[in-house]
Amino acid sequence: MPGNNKDDVPTRLGGIVDAAVIRHGTHGYASPVMLVHAATAPNAVLRALPALPPTLWAPSLAAAWAATAAVTAAYAPAEARPAPPAGPDLSLDEVMRRATDAGDPHAIKFIDAVSDTYTRSGDPALLAIAAQSIEQIAAD
Repeated sequence: MPGNNKDDVPTRLGGIVDAAVIRHGTHGYASPVMLVHAATAPNAVLRALPALPPTLWAPSLAAAWAATAAVTAAYAPAEARPAPPAGPDLSLDEVMRRATDAGDPHAIKFIDAVSDTYTRSGDPALLAIAAQSIEQIAAD
């Protein structure tokens, strides 16, 4: 992978997480629980980076990318659905509450990844994706 210097790895992992979160909003309807892992696997690697020796950062990035690609290829439908519209009443605290109230560990892990993505971008559309994903996961 070009550009695999140590400083680039967290940014690239964050980009993988962000893309998987957004894709869940348009493709998660088909297999919401399985597609959660496309975002949560690289997010777990991102969180573990500080504990890993720098020599393992690039291989960890490659493994996270491969896991996300494999899960997406296996479980994402060919057709996207429109992303849910952003709602003015949603906040990060609200979607976190909904996830914990649902009690599903996949919903909670996904909202944790959404929280990191939201922190990086501040895009309120992510909160609508989070709310929709919690409902889809509960119904799966």
